[in-house]
Amino acid sequence: MRSIPCLGLLFASLAFALDVDSLPVWDPSILAKNALENAPGAALNSAQAEDSSRAEIETHGYKTMQVTVGDGGTQVDQELRLSIQGRLADSVYIDALLSDVDRKAGDQTTATLQDVDQIYFRVESPYAMLHLGDFTWTDNSMAFTSFSRSTLGAMATLRYRGSEVSGAWGTDEVTRYSRSFSGVQGQRDGYHLDESGSFVSVVPNSERVWLNGVELVRNRDYEVNYAGGLLDFKNGIIPGSDDEVFVEYDAYLNDDIYTMYAARGSLRFENVFFDVSGFHLENDVDRMRKSTLDSADYERLKNDRGGELKDSLNQDLHRPKMSERLGARLRLQAEHRFYADVELGLNRMDSNTVSKNVGGPSGRAFRWYVTTDSTQNMNTFPVALSVYGNYVQEGFAISEFGGRDRDWDAYALRNEWDLDSAKLSGDLRYDELALRIRLGKDWFGTAKWGYRRGDDERWNSSRSQLSLVHRGLDAKSEFTASYVSSAQEVEQKRYQGTFSSEFLRGFFRPFGSGDVRYSVRDSLGYKSERGYAKTAVGATLNDDLWNVKESVGTLTVRKHDLTDRADGLSRREGWRDSVNLVTWTQSAEANFHNFSLSHLLQYSHAVTDSLGASDSWVGDLTTNFGDDDMGVQGSIAYRFGMTSEQTYTAIYKAVAKGTGDVRYDSLTGTFIEGVDNGDFVYEGMGRNDSVGAVLSSNASFEASLEWNPGVSLGVNQGLLRDITLSASYHSEAEDTTGEKIYFPPVYSAALRRMTAGTVSWDASLAWDHPSGISASYNPSASYEKKMSSIGYFQDMFDHSLRASFNINESHYVGVDNTFEKVHLTALQKLDWNIWEITGRYTWKLPAGFSLSPRVRYREGSGEDDMEESFGAHLWEEELRVGYEKEGVVDAHVSFASIQMDTHEGAIPYQMMSGFGNGVTYRLETMVSVEVNHFLSFSLRYILRFGDAEENVFQKLTSEAKAFF
Repeated sequence: MRSIPCLGLLFASLAFALDVDSLPVWDPSILAKNALENAPGAALNSAQAEDSSRAEIETHGYKTMQVTVGDGGTQVDQELRLSIQGRLADSVYIDALLSDVDRKAGDQTTATLQDVDQIYFRVESPYAMLHLGDFTWTDNSMAFTSFSRSTLGAMATLRYRGSEVSGAWGTDEVTRYSRSFSGVQGQRDGYHLDESGSFVSVVPNSERVWLNGVELVRNRDYEVNYAGGLLDFKNGIIPGSDDEVFVEYDAYLNDDIYTMYAARGSLRFENVFFDVSGFHLENDVDRMRKSTLDSADYERLKNDRGGELKDSLNQDLHRPKMSERLGARLRLQAEHRFYADVELGLNRMDSNTVSKNVGGPSGRAFRWYVTTDSTQNMNTFPVALSVYGNYVQEGFAISEFGGRDRDWDAYALRNEWDLDSAKLSGDLRYDELALRIRLGKDWFGTAKWGYRRGDDERWNSSRSQLSLVHRGLDAKSEFTASYVSSAQEVEQKRYQGTFSSEFLRGFFRPFGSGDVRYSVRDSLGYKSERGYAKTAVGATLNDDLWNVKESVGTLTVRKHDLTDRADGLSRREGWRDSVNLVTWTQSAEANFHNFSLSHLLQYSHAVTDSLGASDSWVGDLTTNFGDDDMGVQGSIAYRFGMTSEQTYTAIYKAVAKGTGDVRYDSLTGTFIEGVDNGDFVYEGMGRNDSVGAVLSSNASFEASLEWNPGVSLGVNQGLLRDITLSASYHSEAEDTTGEKIYFPPVYSAALRRMTAGTVSWDASLAWDHPSGISASYNPSASYEKKMSSIGYFQDMFDHSLRASFNINESHYVGVDNTFEKVHLTALQKLDWNIWEITGRYTWKLPAGFSLSPRVRYREGSGEDDMEESFGAHLWEEELRVGYEKEGVVDAHVSFASIQMDTHEGAIPYQMMSGFGNGVTYRLETMVSVEVNHFLSFSLRYILRFGDAEENVFQKLTSEAKAFF
């Protein structure tokens, strides 16, 4: 936890609430906005311009502490957020943040940087930048090496006329991971970043995601739940079984302490660009010896000679390691078309930094690219020749920190070169020649040849390609023909043709693409042929207010074997289908005055040799209609598909006895919220890792409608003017048994067959007369099934009738009447009925005082699965005296007498609001004082005593809030 002793204005005995408004965190766009406003000449254009040299600093934030003294101890929570931002002087800006929420990044209820402990101080100007504290160092300047790491330390930058030098030092406890996997047909959400599906604490904003070799954009194409490591795709991106997803991310790993040094620099002249970058990342052995390494383990590491290494507990002993890279890049250009790019990379690694007997790989890498015309349209000369190549030594370990170009990416090697990256040995070599020709207006042709090989030609692959491209304002098209010949354990030849075409403008915009391949594999005389065809066609209808997109895609893979027999003859098998897949995708967007819609639907039908036929669906629909002026408004949301993830469940944190507001009911196996003397507090939703991750089918549907007949029909008098009808429905379900859910269950009987889910509805008829009389009737029902070892299922139905009368500004009368019926199957089977009626009266006295008597009668009865009856009734009388001065003081004192009589049996905790048999006297006093707009205090005291209580119960909660 990080904190600062700068808030002496707070009393030591008071505390801050945890439910205050969130702090506006620094937005980097403010820097750009301020820089634009302070640009030369901007002040002259404003009649109200101020002196730009004057400091303009804004401080925002809050400090909270909460101290609760209960029956069994004291609970203390605190939170601090402080943000300082603004202009120190002309073009000099400051940005500082201190966030102390007593929670490490990656906790189960943490998903963003705004919810974790964080501290930094940053000063920015056109010529320099200094950053102290938490930061993420990201360097994508090199083609061979890309490096990104979140750490705590210092970072500085100097700039001058387009050139820049930056350096950083930091220390952290994170580890870099990478994973590649294929998509699952019909699944858009819930892909695990951890290969085993375990809970991981991902460093926020550290991930990079590629789909089929194309990097996706965070929050536009995907989003990651950092607390647990789940990847969800967005905006119509639904990876299928033929698609590959590659993810890199940092995860917190306690006690694996690293120190980082990094630097980069760039020189910019008119025709010469020069870049250099590097980093040194190493385990901090001295700090590890203090935290995790004992003397015996350290001696084992010093004497390490490779192979298996165990600690004193016979567990794998983590070796302290080091990675070091340096890269330099030179770019030359002339006449805005001649271009040369040369890059050098150096790598050195050590797998055990404290052992003299174990080292690590080291090596170099070279890359070059020269072309006679780097422009896209070649307006100067119609022919351009380019030469590209690279050489990577085996010790460079290119897969450890893949560069921006990803030239040796596993997906590219397999999809374009028929090479398995896991079987590449020795040094890597790649040469490529390309010839581009401008054939006419908007037409271009390319001829390309490339060759990849290892040492002594132990593996190689050559690729030839011809392409024809048309780029116009109305449409773009591309046609390619390729031939690939590779040798890696087996020899393979591939013939491939691709095409893509798309109309860019107009109301009707058709598009299409195709990829057809024919391959022949030869392995020691065993030959096989393979045919591959992937197509997609569709069209988009575009209008200013709406658009609709329809597409159909197919994938067909067929193969057969050709085997030579001993007698010299050949036996040819018939072609057989390996994969047949058809995918239909539909999307729509509409935004009208009183109607909006967003829709996505994808259906796939697949037939494979191993699994047979299968169908998968993914879809969602969201629509809103109506507004207040129409008197009708509502919404509909529908979503279904598959996901693979652990079940999310509520997390309750145990606190000192009597200081919480949640109690566990041992009869029903549930947590009951909103009580005085609870032993838990609600922490949020988190993953239930005790349940293994499974691929599940799920669906949800919800709808709501509100109608005011008077507004719709233009009636200004009578009953229709004063009534409002509303209703809502919600249903969701999940099945992990292999069944597909296309629509959630409508009735409880269908819900019972699901793994988990809920069905609920409620309706309301409300009457609100201008004279101050109002009444409402609300029937509702809910059914819930939880994925639980105790087989939890509950259905509840209730009616609620409310009536009130505002006699005048000083007098109010209200009555509530509720009937509730509950059936619960959990630790045992329980059925009970509840009837409750409550009456209240409020009298507003002069000078801000008020007097509010209230009476309540509650009666309940039921039986368990052994047909043992239970029942009770409760009578409550309460008198509340309040005082309110708007914006200054809000206080009240209430005293209640609650008598609860148990007829027979043990009753569920929530049946009688948590009160025990006998009489309970409850005193509550609360006062909240707004000192000014920046500081407030509050105090709440609860006293419970009587023969229904085991002891006298007291609870004191003091709160304070300070805003800056």
